[in-house]
Amino acid sequence: MKRILPAIALIAGLSLVGCTGGGDKPDQADGGGESQATEAQPEAKKLDEAQLKEILESTQVDGQSFKAVDGAGNASSEATKALESSEFEPAKCKDITMNLLNANLAAKGTTVAGTSSDNILSAALSSYDDMDGAQTQIEGASKIAEECSDVKIKTAGVEMSMKYKTFDAKVDGADETSGIVASVEAGGQTAMNLRMVYALVDNNVVAVSNIADVEEATVTNAADALVESVKNAG
Repeated sequence: MKRILPAIALIAGLSLVGCTGGGDKPDQADGGGESQATEAQPEAKKLDEAQLKEILESTQVDGQSFKAVDGAGNASSEATKALESSEFEPAKCKDITMNLLNANLAAKGTTVAGTSSDNILSAALSSYDDMDGAQTQIEGASKIAEECSDVKIKTAGVEMSMKYKTFDAKVDGADETSGIVASVEAGGQTAMNLRMVYALVDNNVVAVSNIADVEEATVTNAADALVESVKNAG
């Protein structure tokens, strides 16, 4: 179980960075004013993979650093392969989660992800062509918490359930934040609580999740530090 939980944390964190892509915004017909305001904003500067990796690995959080995992943000990553071989109940949640994980490609986003040197946290940094792409992605965090609040997953021979709920996350310097708590249960007992924090910074998204039981502040402090690094890089 201890080997499975970090993988589940990384999968959960990466998948929630995205959303289901095109067709998820049917109610935006009356949002012309917002679109015009977005168009009037300065052109977004997209960060490439090398820049995101540099930000991730150079940011110190409480004396700990992060190490990027090769291909963690790609559709062909180990996280995606793990999801593809997993069983979900309800089944629709597998489709939603897979769509979330692959949404970075659909939204022309670049993602770099990794874990902290003390194996306490996982983090993902995503950068998009425009602010709309990043905004759409952070909205996906709340989407899965609402539509798949109670999911049973069988992966690598281990059966578990994940119950999602939102919380009010506060991240210094972020344009917008979203917080999700996922209670992971196995064998009828709570194995751990994943606290996932998502922060919007212009056309970029910072996502941080714990992979060991820690206080909420530990996750939020990491998000604070990464947001500051992203802003300085921009």
